[in-house]
Amino acid sequence: MLQSSITAWLKKPATVMKADQPYPTAAPPPMPLAQPAQPPPSPSEPTSAPTQERATEPAPNPLPAPLFSTPPLPENVEFAPLAQELIPSFKRILSLTLPVSYPAVFFTESMDEPFHSITLMALWHPAPANGGARSSITEKPRLVGAIRCRILPSANLYISTISLLAPYRSHGIATHLLQKVAAKAVQLHGVRCVTAHVWEANEDGLEWYKKRGFDIIGKEDAYYHKLKPKGAILVRKWIGVADLLAHLDAVSAVDR
Repeated sequence: MLQSSITAWLKKPATVMKADQPYPTAAPPPMPLAQPAQPPPSPSEPTSAPTQERATEPAPNPLPAPLFSTPPLPENVEFAPLAQELIPSFKRILSLTLPVSYPAVFFTESMDEPFHSITLMALWHPAPANGGARSSITEKPRLVGAIRCRILPSANLYISTISLLAPYRSHGIATHLLQKVAAKAVQLHGVRCVTAHVWEANEDGLEWYKKRGFDIIGKEDAYYHKLKPKGAILVRKWIGVADLLAHLDAVSAVDR
């Protein structure tokens, strides 16, 4: 139960955790939330995790304000784990929202742990889930959004990519995706904070993070090798108890 895990989480000191496969880059949220991201390297290329020194200091006190203050989701939305049949749609979303290509290994690894448990898809049904109306619709739900994260050292949940198709924005879907994955990462990996890189030219994306309680903790001038400008801004949000309680309040509405 998440309630009991909150108590254990409060008593748990931050620990160093290792990601199975280090990907050094992330795709910030989709336009207007996200912007171009450097694709993950191929397995033959040397990799290194983003600079973590700035993200390893103890969480400040008092605990920060809730990270996930957002309205309820439309009843058309369903969240589901990544399945093999959803991978083509997952690839399509990334290709539509980001001007880079991800290698096949990025998607195959997303089916394996620890990635799979912190990867989540947002499906839009043609009819809301009320009064059994959805059961009478034969049209399949459409994959409209996705989040894929990594676990980095010092209990850090790192956003590799978060994407949402333009027609489905303004419903809080991206925020709810992040909410659920963060709560799951707390349960499974004891994470203490969430971090991401934002392309320095992506003012809308940076504002999206700021509105959700993220702080700017640094900048890397040559982070994106194929973009101009090349710099990336590193943002971070410490996860507070209020974030976990907010997730508990939303579970009944989200897990349908």
